[in-house]
Amino acid sequence: MIKQIIQDQYRSKINQLIDIKQISRPKEGWIRTLRKTLGMSGPQLATRLDVSKSQASQMERMEIEDRITLKQLRRVADTLDCDLVYALVPRQSVDSMIRDRAKLKAEQLVSKTDVQMKLEAQQLSSEKLQEQVNFETERLVREMPRDLWAD
Repeated sequence: MIKQIIQDQYRSKINQLIDIKQISRPKEGWIRTLRKTLGMSGPQLATRLDVSKSQASQMERMEIEDRITLKQLRRVADTLDCDLVYALVPRQSVDSMIRDRAKLKAEQLVSKTDVQMKLEAQQLSSEKLQEQVNFETERLVREMPRDLWAD
């Protein structure tokens, strides 16, 4: 029961992020875009960061090339009086991710059992196999076993 409550709280937190996917990094990167929006020159940003002009320019390039560190981004954000927002945003709902994984695991489980049953001439029909997959999927989603994500 408590495990389920905790799991629901995590899901709620992550599912809040789904709408953020529509926000994409500007072509020039956030640093340069915000700097230009503020009417700040590159040398002025460098001065505020207490780095050389080339280092400030390099940070802007590193952001575009996905080479900038979170520590560097946080420093720039603080200098520009901004908050750095960092998140991993699922491409689909957490419930869908769990259900898809549970279905895959269920299919693997049922397939193993089906092989054994064929050897014993007790093979199930395709409808019964699908029922078993559905039953196992629901069980895995409900129980969330520790090995759900184990390959």
